Amino acid sequence: MALSNSSVLFAWPTDGSVLRAMDTGVRAPALQTWLCRELGHALGVPPAHRVRPDRPLRALGVDSLLALHLKRQLEAALQVSVVAHDLLREATLAQLAGLLAELVAEPRAAAVAGGAAR
Repeated sequence: MALSNSSVLFAWPTDGSVLRAMDTGVRAPALQTWLCRELGHALGVPPAHRVRPDRPLRALGVDSLLALHLKRQLEAALQVSVVAHDLLREATLAQLAGLLAELVAEPRAAAVAGGAAR
Protein backbone atom coordinates (compact mmCIF):
# COMPACT_ATOMS: atom_id res chain seq x y z
CA MET A 1 0.00 0.00 0.00
CA ALA A 2 1.42 3.37 -0.95
CA LEU A 3 0.58 6.56 0.89
CA SER A 4 -0.16 9.70 -1.01
CA ASN A 5 2.65 12.14 -1.64
CA SER A 6 0.66 14.83 0.14
CA SER A 7 2.67 16.38 2.98
CA VAL A 8 -0.46 16.91 5.08
CA LEU A 9 -2.80 14.00 4.64
CA PHE A 10 -5.57 15.09 6.99
CA ALA A 11 -5.74 18.87 6.77
CA TRP A 12 -9.08 19.90 8.26
CA PRO A 13 -10.04 23.13 6.49
CA THR A 14 -10.64 24.95 9.79
CA ASP A 15 -9.43 24.77 13.36
CA GLY A 16 -10.92 22.52 16.03
CA SER A 17 -13.03 25.33 17.50
CA VAL A 18 -15.31 25.27 14.45
CA LEU A 19 -15.93 21.54 14.93
CA ARG A 20 -16.54 22.00 18.66
CA ALA A 21 -19.11 24.72 17.88
CA MET A 22 -21.06 22.42 15.52
CA ASP A 23 -24.22 20.72 16.71
CA THR A 24 -23.61 17.05 17.55
CA GLY A 25 -25.96 15.96 14.79
CA VAL A 26 -23.88 17.86 12.24
CA ARG A 27 -20.37 17.17 13.59
CA ALA A 28 -20.32 13.38 13.07
CA PRO A 29 -21.62 13.47 9.46
CA ALA A 30 -19.17 16.27 8.63
CA LEU A 31 -16.29 14.22 10.05
CA GLN A 32 -17.51 11.12 8.22
CA THR A 33 -17.57 12.92 4.87
CA TRP A 34 -14.11 14.34 5.52
CA LEU A 35 -12.72 10.95 6.63
CA CYS A 36 -14.14 9.19 3.56
CA ARG A 37 -12.53 11.71 1.23
CA GLU A 38 -9.17 11.79 3.00
CA LEU A 39 -8.94 8.03 3.54
CA GLY A 40 -9.82 7.46 -0.10
CA HIS A 41 -7.00 9.82 -1.05
CA ALA A 42 -4.55 8.03 1.31
CA LEU A 43 -5.50 4.61 -0.04
CA GLY A 44 -5.40 5.72 -3.68
CA VAL A 45 -9.09 5.05 -4.31
CA PRO A 46 -9.95 6.36 -7.79
CA PRO A 47 -12.22 9.44 -7.83
CA ALA A 48 -15.00 7.48 -9.54
CA HIS A 49 -15.20 5.18 -6.50
CA ARG A 50 -16.11 5.95 -2.92
CA VAL A 51 -14.87 4.82 0.46
CA ARG A 52 -17.89 3.24 2.13
CA PRO A 53 -18.40 4.45 5.71
CA ASP A 54 -20.22 1.24 6.66
CA ARG A 55 -17.17 -0.98 6.06
CA PRO A 56 -14.62 -1.78 8.78
CA LEU A 57 -11.41 0.21 8.55
CA ARG A 58 -9.34 -2.96 8.15
CA ALA A 59 -11.55 -4.05 5.25
CA LEU A 60 -10.89 -0.67 3.63
CA GLY A 61 -7.15 -1.33 3.79
CA VAL A 62 -6.10 0.34 7.03
CA ASP A 63 -3.13 -1.64 8.35
CA SER A 64 -0.94 -0.90 11.38
CA LEU A 65 1.39 1.44 9.48
CA LEU A 66 -1.46 3.50 8.05
CA ALA A 67 -3.25 3.45 11.44
CA LEU A 68 -0.24 5.06 13.14
CA HIS A 69 0.01 7.63 10.36
CA LEU A 70 -3.71 8.39 10.63
CA LYS A 71 -3.44 8.68 14.41
CA ARG A 72 -0.76 11.37 14.16
CA GLN A 73 -2.59 13.23 11.40
CA LEU A 74 -5.98 13.10 13.15
CA GLU A 75 -4.48 14.32 16.41
CA ALA A 76 -2.82 17.25 14.66
CA ALA A 77 -5.85 18.16 12.55
CA LEU A 78 -8.53 17.73 15.22
CA GLN A 79 -6.54 18.57 18.35
CA VAL A 80 -7.64 15.39 20.15
CA SER A 81 -5.92 12.33 21.53
CA VAL A 82 -6.64 9.25 19.36
CA VAL A 83 -5.97 5.69 20.52
CA ALA A 84 -4.32 3.68 17.73
CA HIS A 85 -6.34 0.62 18.76
CA ASP A 86 -9.52 2.47 17.72
CA LEU A 87 -8.14 2.59 14.19
CA LEU A 88 -7.24 -1.12 14.11
CA ARG A 89 -10.30 -2.76 15.59
CA GLU A 90 -13.26 -3.79 13.49
CA ALA A 91 -14.92 -0.38 13.72
CA THR A 92 -16.41 1.17 10.62
CA LEU A 93 -15.42 4.56 9.32
CA ALA A 94 -18.84 5.85 10.44
CA GLN A 95 -18.17 4.60 13.98
CA LEU A 96 -14.76 6.27 13.95
CA ALA A 97 -16.39 9.55 12.85
CA GLY A 98 -18.82 9.26 15.78
CA LEU A 99 -15.97 8.62 18.23
CA LEU A 100 -13.99 11.57 16.87
CA ALA A 101 -17.10 13.78 17.06
CA GLU A 102 -17.39 12.93 20.76
CA LEU A 103 -13.69 13.56 21.39
CA VAL A 104 -13.79 16.92 19.62
CA ALA A 105 -16.81 17.95 21.70
CA GLU A 106 -14.96 17.41 24.98
CA PRO A 107 -13.85 20.78 26.35
CA ARG A 108 -10.57 19.32 27.53
CA ALA A 109 -9.64 18.06 24.05
CA ALA A 110 -7.93 21.32 23.13
CA ALA A 111 -6.22 21.52 26.52
CA VAL A 112 -4.81 18.00 26.14
CA ALA A 113 -3.52 18.77 22.67
CA GLY A 114 -2.12 22.09 23.85
CA GLY A 115 -0.34 20.45 26.77
CA ALA A 116 1.21 17.83 24.49
CA ALA A 117 2.55 20.51 22.15
CA ARG A 118 4.65 22.13 24.87
